[in-house]
Amino acid sequence: MVRRLVSMALLCCCALSAWAAAPACGPGARDAFTFEWVPKDQSDSTVGSVRIKAASGQVVQVLDGLNNYWHDSDGLRTGRDYNNDGCPDLIVTDSMAAIGNESVAAFLYDPATGRFAYSEPLSVIGGLDLDPRDRNCVTGSWKGGAEDVFTDKHCWIKGKLVLKEEYSVSPLYNAEGEFQCYEHVRTVYRDGRKRIRRDCTRKF
Repeated sequence: MVRRLVSMALLCCCALSAWAAAPACGPGARDAFTFEWVPKDQSDSTVGSVRIKAASGQVVQVLDGLNNYWHDSDGLRTGRDYNNDGCPDLIVTDSMAAIGNESVAAFLYDPATGRFAYSEPLSVIGGLDLDPRDRNCVTGSWKGGAEDVFTDKHCWIKGKLVLKEEYSVSPLYNAEGEFQCYEHVRTVYRDGRKRIRRDCTRKF
């Protein structure tokens, strides 16, 4: 235990030159770090840690106790900015259901500490992705079935991730179990108010 704490302390206090080799934020940030998946046990390569190296090759951080559905370094999502601060972040796919539902562990780069910190608000969003229309927002998606879909949108406001929109579509049946329509429910959160719109269509 003591040996582990000492090794982590050395990683925390490594020379600033390890980070100075390449900028971690802004243009050229993609080259600042490399990310290596290290399985804990070769019999199960989905459990292990992410070893983060600076451009100099020096190990600057180790994220331990993770699950990686893709079980290799190529499956790590790097180079994309999930909180619009100009710094690329790290996403590890924790699990993937047969229907396509993805759970992740999200780590945001903190330029003040030079380290990647776990983000609970991002990690609880299923199917996490960037909003293609707004760099300050992220989206999520989840399926309850082939015709049962849920999506949401969250945006960063003063450093906090805030739910802005939710959308769902699912089949609606009457009391006799007969299909009626596909119910579309869109919820918008704005100015402290919640607005809901419902529509029914024959087509999905």
